[in-house]
Amino acid sequence: MILDSLLAGTILFTSFAMRTPNIQPNPDDYEFSLGFSNQFYHLNRQWERELGNNYIDDILWFKYESKFYLKPEYLDKQSKSVKYLKLDWRKTLKYVNFGFTTRSDDDDLKNYSTFFSGQIKRTAEIKKWVILGSFDGYLVPNDNDNFDEILEYEAVFDVKYKLTENILIYNLGKFDKLQGQRYYKAKIGLEFKL
Repeated sequence: MILDSLLAGTILFTSFAMRTPNIQPNPDDYEFSLGFSNQFYHLNRQWERELGNNYIDDILWFKYESKFYLKPEYLDKQSKSVKYLKLDWRKTLKYVNFGFTTRSDDDDLKNYSTFFSGQIKRTAEIKKWVILGSFDGYLVPNDNDNFDEILEYEAVFDVKYKLTENILIYNLGKFDKLQGQRYYKAKIGLEFKL
């Protein structure tokens, strides 16, 4: 009974990508992703080889969202040298939330900074299509007054097509600028609702 309530609405997702490396001679690059997700939590592990180097990328978060938005998150993206533990704590008004983020400043997760942050998130369902878009912005203080250097962001689009009520094909895109690193990802995969 408890397991049923924890798994209600949970999605199992996976994807696999393989590509020729940009620099030869190197073995083929690949990425395999596996995870569980629903509106309250997300767990994803990715195994990746790029230019002969192996990486493991992890992301784990839990979320409470009502009139108040609370989201602890752990991210260790070895492939992009980004690692942090953070807590978003914000006020929610319809599809916008704003407040503060407290995030680790070092890989040892011992020093933390707090700064202003906010999010805009919209979802639409049109027949068999589900379309989601979100933008999280962070104003991270630093010694330079250049706005481009203090603005960090996570932008996501997710377009899904329902093959059945429980099996969906998805196209996910992410554009991030975090801790001085810019990177993007676009992938296609399958979701299985439990």
